[in-house]
Amino acid sequence: MSKPVAAFVYLFTITFFGAFFLWPIWQVVQGGFFDSEGFTMSYFVEVFRNPIYLEGLRNSFGIAVFSTLGAMLIAVPLAFIADRYEFPGRKLLMGLILLPIMLPPFVGAIGVRQILGQYGALNAFLQKFGILSPEQTIDWLGQGQFWGVVIVTALSLYPILYLNAVASLANIDPAMEEAAENLGCRGWKRFFKITLPLMRPGLFAGATIVFIWAFTELGVPLIFDYNRLTSVQIFFGIKDIGGNPFPFALVCVMLLFSILFYAIGKGLFGRNTFAMMAKASHAGGAKNQACSDRLSAC
Repeated sequence: MSKPVAAFVYLFTITFFGAFFLWPIWQVVQGGFFDSEGFTMSYFVEVFRNPIYLEGLRNSFGIAVFSTLGAMLIAVPLAFIADRYEFPGRKLLMGLILLPIMLPPFVGAIGVRQILGQYGALNAFLQKFGILSPEQTIDWLGQGQFWGVVIVTALSLYPILYLNAVASLANIDPAMEEAAENLGCRGWKRFFKITLPLMRPGLFAGATIVFIWAFTELGVPLIFDYNRLTSVQIFFGIKDIGGNPFPFALVCVMLLFSILFYAIGKGLFGRNTFAMMAKASHAGGAKNQACSDRLSAC
């Protein structure tokens, strides 16, 4: 690539990110930290004094944590099965696993609400078979909005963790697991002592995306009418009250917490890497597992 072309690409990239990334962030920061008299921390500090905003932050953090854990509980077993076992319909199943990522999470929330809502399909089914009277309905989501958001978010975002887990398993040097097995480390012990630590950098990358996505998710809480979240408070604050600085301060708080959570996770889980031989030098995956099982049987 010639120098003029390289310079043009560089300037275009800087301009693009400056106009559509840095400038919008600066506008938000300006709205949360500046008033008519100049720089101020009063709006930012007030966020942590207001019990409504604090409740929204706690709920957002809880949804992010439990959604990430739920997505991991779904993704890791599926990734392990996909990488280590051969069975009829495996390719079709692995393709179906990725379907939730093709639709935004709020679409799944709409479907769940149509089923479990007060006038949804489940109540209609119960009324049809006489379990409920025609005028009787149950609001299944009325008392479980928090967990409804968690479940739908986890079911929508687990493919992100699944793809990272599959990539991590595919890059594990099979010789390390074979050496552990020869030393008597088998079954679940081998998984937790050897396989899972080797997967940790990839799982951290996927979990970070899921956590921040769930922490800032807006569509699913809106569908479930769950307003006690920071993202929903920002949405209604900007929509209903013009010139209110607190939604901008809340955005700055969410941005700060997202960076902080990433840094903490990077320090705790994504710091260590392991030296392994290239995957191409070994026969891994499901075929290698089948060969190992046959050798063990011998």
